Amino acid sequence: MHARLAVGLDAGGTSSRAVLIDESGAVLGTGASGPANPVGGDREIALSNMALAFQRALGGIDPSEVGSVCVGTAGALSLTEEVREVSADLKRRFGTDCDVEVVSDAVIAFAAGSSAADGTVVVSGTGAVAFAIRDRTPALRSDGYGWLFGDAGSGFWLGREAVRAALRHIDGNGPGGRLVEAIIAAIAPDKRRSGALVAKCMADPPVRLARFAALVCEAADGGDPVAESIVARAVGHLAESVSYVVDRDLPIVMAGSLLTRPTPIAALLQERFRLVYPKAGISKATDPAIGAAWMAARVFVTDPADRARLHRQLAWR
Repeated sequence: MHARLAVGLDAGGTSSRAVLIDESGAVLGTGASGPANPVGGDREIALSNMALAFQRALGGIDPSEVGSVCVGTAGALSLTEEVREVSADLKRRFGTDCDVEVVSDAVIAFAAGSSAADGTVVVSGTGAVAFAIRDRTPALRSDGYGWLFGDAGSGFWLGREAVRAALRHIDGNGPGGRLVEAIIAAIAPDKRRSGALVAKCMADPPVRLARFAALVCEAADGGDPVAESIVARAVGHLAESVSYVVDRDLPIVMAGSLLTRPTPIAALLQERFRLVYPKAGISKATDPAIGAAWMAARVFVTDPADRARLHRQLAWR
């Protein structure tokens, strides 16, 4: 191999994905595996899944050919002193000669949407959080506290609000409509009782409520007033989170499934950002693993213009 190679890995709580690129921006391989959050779960399984995704991305390429690796994981901010230990363990498992950089998933999400060193990233998927990014490192934070304490405007939050609306309607305290009927049909179609809906939902892990976010978005697109109200409040929560950490002149990256896909939340939030932060420049993140790969390639692509060119190459692929 003559071109210098880099690997980016997005180690998520649901699944993991690795991308192998060369210095020109060509994607040479991808690999996927299971969940890989080294905090709050089985670290051995997490690290093994990262190694599996890495190996699958390389295919038959010798790991010693890889010149740089960047891993983004949700647990990085909690690892603190353990980052070096995890990095060394991953280097051994990957079989590389280069060190493995371990960063927050917020960093690779921002890098998937901007080549700038500083800015703001707002994420809304199952959970929700906003970070100020400074020198490609998380600085100020707003929300991201999990389903019990926060994540306002997230997929979980949308699902919970949809179920609450259905419960109020069944008890005679709120309007019905497309969203409410869709929620009842999805949870307990044969038992239109609030107790039945509560029992069904309580039998699942709380974050499973995020599966109803799609129903909220579909109903809002169809003009359902209950869904439109939930979407509007979600946008308000996300905008408020950003307001606590944003620098009005720096780029804002929207990340997470609810903000990168064509949802009413993404459209309304982007419109609000453009009005409130006209100088910021608003973009949507691409694949976080691509962002991690670009972060890795910066080791040998050192010229700022070349880095920006490589970022555009990867973002437009």
